[in-house]
Amino acid sequence: MPLLNSYQAAFGGVLVVIIFGIIVEKHYVSRSTIFSNILSLILLMASIRIPSVLLLALIIYLALGSLVMKLKVKFLYPAFGARAYGSLALVLLLHSKAFIPGLEGRGLREIILILCILWILLMAVVHFIGNLYMKWRW
Repeated sequence: MPLLNSYQAAFGGVLVVIIFGIIVEKHYVSRSTIFSNILSLILLMASIRIPSVLLLALIIYLALGSLVMKLKVKFLYPAFGARAYGSLALVLLLHSKAFIPGLEGRGLREIILILCILWILLMAVVHFIGNLYMKWRW
C-alpha cells in the first residue's frame, strides 16, 4: 500500500523544488537546474487538468526557458530557477485540485490573471524566505 497518493507526491515534489531553490540557489541559478525544471514542468502539465489557453501560456514559458538556457542569457536564469518554477508548479497544482477559492464562475482571462498574480505573490514570498535564509543562515 503506498504511503502517498499521486497528488500528495506531486505536492511533496513541488515543496522539495521550492526548498531546493531557497537553500541551494542562494547565489546563482545553473543551466542544469533550468533544464530539470523544464522537464518537471512538462511532466506536471501532462498530469494535471488545465485549460488549453493556460497550457499554451505554459508552453510559451517552456520555450522561453529553453531559449534562455540555449542562448545562455544568465540575467534571466532566475525566472526559470527553482524558486520561480516551484512557485508556478504549486499554483498550478493547487488550481488543478480546485484549492484556490474564488475562481469558480470566472472567465478564463480572469482565472489566468488571478493565477499569475498568485504566482508572483508566492514567488515573492519564496524569494523573501530565501533572502532571510542567506542573511541569517538558518
